Amino acid sequence: MIKPDGIKNIIFDLGNVLIPLQMEQAGLEFRKLISDQSGIKDPMELSYLESFTLYETGKISTKDFFQSLKPYFKEEVSISDFEIAWNMIIGDLPDAHARLLKRLSNRYQLFLLSNTNELHANHFEYKIDGILNIHQVFKKVYYSHLEGFRKPQKEIYQRVLDQNRLKPSETLFADDLRENIESASELGIQTLQVTPDINLEKCFEAF
Repeated sequence: MIKPDGIKNIIFDLGNVLIPLQMEQAGLEFRKLISDQSGIKDPMELSYLESFTLYETGKISTKDFFQSLKPYFKEEVSISDFEIAWNMIIGDLPDAHARLLKRLSNRYQLFLLSNTNELHANHFEYKIDGILNIHQVFKKVYYSHLEGFRKPQKEIYQRVLDQNRLKPSETLFADDLRENIESASELGIQTLQVTPDINLEKCFEAF
């Protein structure tokens, strides 16, 4: 269990920290779109395309991203078909996590820092509408596609620190990926790696 000593600010990642990522369901939907002639055996291979990073850092539009994927899709696949499959990965916010965020926001400055894109950010906010007002519980929300950087680039952590005048030693960052944790730690930020066996509510019981 992490200790709250000296912590005044908490930065949360989104996927696989606050919400589950439905990789299997999204994979099944994408397999329906991918052409047998594409050479793609696993839909995750698409995430290695340069356009994926460009989309997550806001360098290209949703339409341009779809166009970059079209050569791998069946001819009849529309942008609407793609959007449905693409958004399938966004899971529901657990009630326990919504309660946790509301409780913590009364005592700490909370921030959301996510590697994401236009479609996923919009779909996430649509899904939690009426459940949690993220612009009330979080002092500021940082989406990579709006910031032009993505974790583990140090620039995105430094932006959060600088814009909000946060001291790294007083700031805790919770993320599921080791490379993101290590990069933040190099700036002096306190860190918590949220692995599948970790219960987020128990981690913050003392806060």
